[in-house]
Amino acid sequence: MEVFLQLIGWHRLAIPSSLRLFVNGDITLFNCGENVQRFLNEHKLHLARIKNIFFTKITPESIGGLIGLLLTIDNISDADITIYGCHPIESIVKSFMSSFAKMKSTKIKIVQFELNESSVINLKGNVVITPILINKEKEKITENSIQEDYIMNEINVNNKRIIKHNNNNNDSNNINNNIHNINNDNKNFNNNNEINLIVEDNQMCENNFTDEIYSNNMLKKRKLEKSHMDTQNDTDSVIINNIKQTTVKEKKKEFQHICYLIECPQTPGKFYPEKAKKLNIPSGKYYGILKSGKSITINNRTIYPEDVCDKNIDGRKTLIIDLENENDINDLINHLQYKEILYLKNLEYIFHLSNEKIINNKIYKDFFLGIKNVKNVKCNLSNDSLKVCPFISSSSLNNFLSKLLPNIFLKYKVDTPIYDLPYEISINEQNENDKEKKQRYNNFNNNENIQKVLVNNIEVDHQKKEQNITICNNKFNINDQLQEQNCSYLIFNPLTKFILHPYHKIDICLSETISDLYPDIFNTSKISNILKENEELLKHFHKFNETQINKMSSYPCFYFLGTGCSMPSTFRNVSGIILSIQKNFSIILDFGEGSLYQLYWMSTSWINFCSIIKSFRIIFISHAHADHHVGLYYLLYMRKCFFPSLDDPLILIPITLKKWINLFNELFFDKKLKFVYLTENLEIKEQIDDENDILSIHVFKVNHINESYGIKIENKKIGSIVYSADTRPCENVKKFSKNCDILIHEATFDDELLGEAINKKHSTTKEAMDIGLEVQCKTLILTHFSQRYPKVPKINMECSSEMQKILNKTIYSFDYMNIPLNLINELPRYFTILLNLLEKTF
Repeated sequence: MEVFLQLIGWHRLAIPSSLRLFVNGDITLFNCGENVQRFLNEHKLHLARIKNIFFTKITPESIGGLIGLLLTIDNISDADITIYGCHPIESIVKSFMSSFAKMKSTKIKIVQFELNESSVINLKGNVVITPILINKEKEKITENSIQEDYIMNEINVNNKRIIKHNNNNNDSNNINNNIHNINNDNKNFNNNNEINLIVEDNQMCENNFTDEIYSNNMLKKRKLEKSHMDTQNDTDSVIINNIKQTTVKEKKKEFQHICYLIECPQTPGKFYPEKAKKLNIPSGKYYGILKSGKSITINNRTIYPEDVCDKNIDGRKTLIIDLENENDINDLINHLQYKEILYLKNLEYIFHLSNEKIINNKIYKDFFLGIKNVKNVKCNLSNDSLKVCPFISSSSLNNFLSKLLPNIFLKYKVDTPIYDLPYEISINEQNENDKEKKQRYNNFNNNENIQKVLVNNIEVDHQKKEQNITICNNKFNINDQLQEQNCSYLIFNPLTKFILHPYHKIDICLSETISDLYPDIFNTSKISNILKENEELLKHFHKFNETQINKMSSYPCFYFLGTGCSMPSTFRNVSGIILSIQKNFSIILDFGEGSLYQLYWMSTSWINFCSIIKSFRIIFISHAHADHHVGLYYLLYMRKCFFPSLDDPLILIPITLKKWINLFNELFFDKKLKFVYLTENLEIKEQIDDENDILSIHVFKVNHINESYGIKIENKKIGSIVYSADTRPCENVKKFSKNCDILIHEATFDDELLGEAINKKHSTTKEAMDIGLEVQCKTLILTHFSQRYPKVPKINMECSSEMQKILNKTIYSFDYMNIPLNLINELPRYFTILLNLLEKTF
């Protein structure tokens, strides 16, 4: 029987820290963050064999990939899966399984560990897992200042819900002016200085507010609250429109953390046949019984295993440790020392999933690195830039495309994360006396000094860290490194195998590891020959890169994060689009699992990545299928980590997700997120810069599952943009996209699969083009391709002259694609050439 652990996740912006335990064919996961299923699929690591999932903590970082993983397994096997974790894992799993992620054939069992319960889990082959519960669930009550300066007004005009939404952090005069203008537009609003929200249906809009119920039960008036940004003293308070600052109690929830001990069975001692022969033991079954550690009786004589075998070797042990709070370090160490024989005797490995702050804590480091003959493996490299790419196939395609059009197909630029930098930027105005932070803020906004800031901030830290880190790879002899660095953290590439059993095979195997940041799986010589044969086609790209680069505007633009449907494939991730109107204003159009990584990969720098996250003002989720919204929750969580004082974006979401997102909000946020539940004829007015710069949003129903919507966005900077989301061709899409500037339409299936498109309520490529032709849009962008077309969507180039007109306006989307709107009308011709070239190449 073979037992090994394999490193799966190592970076919170790629695949958060996670491990894969293999026990005689069965798989157990420790944590399941975003992109786990995509990574396992990419590297053919047998999703269907997963039997157990253990969680060290319950946060969006550790559970972000659970929904997608379970849905994928449900589609491919009739599995029985047991999920282990602390509170509130049970309510989370039951919530999504009862709403948008119902299992057809997979049976899910949930084991929720409670404090002071001693329980062990026995896996196949007598491998034993012992949970170590660290701290009680706590709710910290803190008093925070609340500033009521958020404006959102809703009225009902001609059966349309119209929301006037202002999320700007302006001064009191500007806010007064905004309210005055709104009141002039609508006589239903009070002419006083209060900020009000009037809702005709209290099920359709939720926010962070204090209720005041009036006698008219058709109306509910709610004062909207917004946390004052880290108020330090009374002098920081501001009175806006006679609404005084109030003090409320916020609950900050801390859940238990669980570490795990894995104990392998004994390795039987060596059997000596010659000793058995001397004792006249017949060969066959008696040999097997003795090898298994049992005694036998022959001719009234008892023969014991030790008569013919060496002594059994005790199984080796492994600790998996994941802490977030430094206050828990002493509790953990005391617990391990109190039961030293159980936890520390025969210990082979310690896998540290904790963050840098924990593992570099002196008490923590001295204790764990002081344990003799134990390999301490660092599994969380989130404070470093990516050194390897987890998704080899999509990166290989991205590399190829970026060589042709480097400013359209963006790829990762090595840049070290500085997680406190966004926070310092967001609160800079409140820290004017802190010269050091102010200087970092100024440097942050000075493009010439960007790299200097990053280098200066990380150089000292890295020098300190590297004193206790050894990087292991297959260029060196592992055993030599381990002997030399017995008292340091070891770093290994993803997919490294740590063999735990049997004893004589204990080793670290590097043969399957990934090591390239920019991998290339394609036949280089073949591609080179094809490119030489098509030099005339390449000249078009050279011309574009030379002449158009100077015309390219950074804003407004699209970022296409994921362009596939249903589940991630090796070449395309699931749906995700960002419309960036200007530096401080972006809109999300669906956000499937892994979209945050996709954005990270195509960001030009760490600063660029943080700026885009900060710019999100509106998030539109078209419907409740998991491939369109599961990435949203990790994004919101990380955005809160990056910018704790920043206003939340306005989230437009189908009411079918109400139960789920309310639970998510309650568990992981200290205040109410801002939701508007989608309805037919919903209109939203959003102010961008000034009162003359208004963004208009129209939401309309489309023909897909229940509560499916498309969206039309209009503004003077972008013209009119329509996103169909998932739909059959329908009248609403045609109505709202008539003469629009840009139509983004799904094209899930090729024309030969019309029947499947009708059955699953999707569109074919030709149907999408027919709509583009009929509505006379200026540009058509096709997306949401079936994963059966991983590299290039199947396009029928033989068409009528009418269809040729729309072909000349069509862009075929790819992951990691950046489309500047000022060049969007010129790009279709290059994409036609690109598809031609890709068809020949692949």
